[in-house]
Amino acid sequence: MNLIGIMADSHGDVKSMVAGIAALRALGCEPLFHLGDICDSAYPQTTEACVALLRDHDVLAIKGNNEHTVSVNYAGQESPVVSDATALYMGRLPLVRTFFGALFAHSLPFEKELGLSAMVRTMETAEARAFFNCYPHGLLFRGHSHTPQLLWQEKGKILTEAIAPDQQLHLVDRLPCVVTCGALVDGLCMVWQPEDGWIRSIACS
Repeated sequence: MNLIGIMADSHGDVKSMVAGIAALRALGCEPLFHLGDICDSAYPQTTEACVALLRDHDVLAIKGNNEHTVSVNYAGQESPVVSDATALYMGRLPLVRTFFGALFAHSLPFEKELGLSAMVRTMETAEARAFFNCYPHGLLFRGHSHTPQLLWQEKGKILTEAIAPDQQLHLVDRLPCVVTCGALVDGLCMVWQPEDGWIRSIACS
């Protein structure tokens, strides 16, 4: 049984990243994804430690708006705060990844249509309908909004459900749907079991 570990929005908090990685590995999750805002442009001094954790634990990362900002600010600057290599690494992170038929993005998966603004645009009704139309059987995992939530469409209506820590939800009857995974800075991450089609929010602090 494959368990996929999903994290988002650590915002430069090294301890929350360590806790999230440890919690997901303890459950046997492989691979691990981080959906962006790994670092925080307001606290760039923690960027090197955060990126080292990603690399040491083979975490598949997505570029968030904070990675973009730090990369632009520090690439080619030879700064003692963020190395050129780390700035370039963050600048080259993808905006969207796919795995087991699901999409992983920081906020919206429409990189071709929206470019970099896909990282910061919120998932409102129009964006949800666009996703459901483009991916009629799709599943999107996203960060950015911090609050764990399931969003789906039923008889043309957009429905939402908050996801509580340790709550397990089955997705098969709600596809297409969008899962906002929660933030590591709030002590939350998520597990996805793709074969049986369930997710569970995990308190990792």
